[in-house]
Amino acid sequence: MTHAEDLELLHALQVAPRASWRAIGTALHRSPAAIASRWDELSSAGLAWCTAVPVSTAQRGSLIFVAVRGEPGHRQSLIDESIQIPEVISVEEPASHWDLVLTVVAPGFDEFVSRIRPKIAGLDGIARLDTIICTRLHFGGHDWRLDALTPQAKQDLERVHHFARGEEQRVRDEDRALLPVLFRDGRAGVGEIAEELGTHPSTISRRLSRLLASPKVTLRCEVSAELLGQSISCQWFCWIPPERHDHAASVLRSFPGLRFCGSTTGQTNFTFVIWMTSATEIFDLEYEIVERIGEIAISESSVTVRFIKRIGWLLDERGRRQGKPIVPVFRD
Repeated sequence: MTHAEDLELLHALQVAPRASWRAIGTALHRSPAAIASRWDELSSAGLAWCTAVPVSTAQRGSLIFVAVRGEPGHRQSLIDESIQIPEVISVEEPASHWDLVLTVVAPGFDEFVSRIRPKIAGLDGIARLDTIICTRLHFGGHDWRLDALTPQAKQDLERVHHFARGEEQRVRDEDRALLPVLFRDGRAGVGEIAEELGTHPSTISRRLSRLLASPKVTLRCEVSAELLGQSISCQWFCWIPPERHDHAASVLRSFPGLRFCGSTTGQTNFTFVIWMTSATEIFDLEYEIVERIGEIAISESSVTVRFIKRIGWLLDERGRRQGKPIVPVFRD
């Protein structure tokens, strides 16, 4: 497949991650067997993967960023220990005075303070940490989409996805047993899941329907920066009058590289992340953002040197999925 065809396939899986290859092939006007084969190649190479993700709405202080600085010579031990904490869903190395930035999903700020923060504060060689709470999530990774599908193909796949999700129902304890399987492979078939869990496929089908209708869980097609050609990820920390946050988020959604946008606590009150192809784009992006948003004061920008862990998956130096994942904690 061409690069453009790969992007169409990945966009299709963003829209309808569990759609059949036949449905995707029909929407893309391509052979189901060919696109299934290409997906196997991309996934095996760690360039793209479908996974279950715990969704935070940033209510009750559930999405938290922890910037960490270590003692000299302790960077690797900080990495090795922090990636093993399930609530630390992502770990990145920034080009700033901090050694690492950890993204934490917790059931609430109280539990973060009482149980998760002590784990982080107790990491070997830690010298200092700073906590930033996301008070409102405007745009997350589960909202990001490639702009590769035709409007008709997107509409067809959205209809398939809507039908697959069904009506929201109360998630039961037995439904949660599916989460580790879906985390490893969001496209795992009903028969495959039933065999692993020792349950009848019809039972798995019912549990799957309840689980995927929950607003606390989403299936996401992750794509490596290498495949996208977006080798630079930059995060901005800003001050914007609170009444202008919705407007700022609306403007930022028009930038195709936007990966995160949220209101926060701390010395600044608004942050966002944009992926791009080159660091030379940063100045032009800042200029356009200031021009279009107004009343925005940029306090700091930080380029990510390396993504070490992203939503539970360990990444290699090229940003490809590798190794055994650390399953995140999925909460009600």
